Amino acid sequence: MLKQILILIPLFFLGFTKAQDKIFWDENRKLEWIDFQSKTQPNTSKTAATTFCGISYLLSSSTKKFTSKQVKIESFFVPSKSWAHRDHRTDLILMHEQSHFDIAELFARRFRKIISDKTMDAKALQKYYTEIYDDYKNYQQDYETATNHGRIRDKQLEYSAKIDAEIEKLSDFKI
Repeated sequence: MLKQILILIPLFFLGFTKAQDKIFWDENRKLEWIDFQSKTQPNTSKTAATTFCGISYLLSSSTKKFTSKQVKIESFFVPSKSWAHRDHRTDLILMHEQSHFDIAELFARRFRKIISDKTMDAKALQKYYTEIYDDYKNYQQDYETATNHGRIRDKQLEYSAKIDAEIEKLSDFKI
């Protein structure tokens, strides 16, 4: 039902997407079908929706060594690159898509936690980023497999609750 596009990139690559075309994760703002604005259907006929979301970081330091306070990590959703089939816009599918976005926030928080007590350089930051990216990608794939792209209702409900609980456990690392 869903082909997930995973993105974990430094913010400077986001120049391809206009700032006003991003929704940053907010616990008080859930995705709505109107947020899925792409007119381009994915290459697979079985796709109900495509969520384009990910994690970005921006380093603002003029020194070689820096702390986590100089790194801004955000999770985002891109409406213009996210698509939904008009005949499959159900609450369950929207929950599935929201959970993809929530997974991005979960890994943004994990990234913030990993670097929270560190003094590092750009090479070390990139190493942490790569580790988070690999874990993020695997988690997204495990989620898709376990829920069968949102088709298994009980698994979908279970995973959505699990993701919410994991995000809550990392509440010290929200922005």
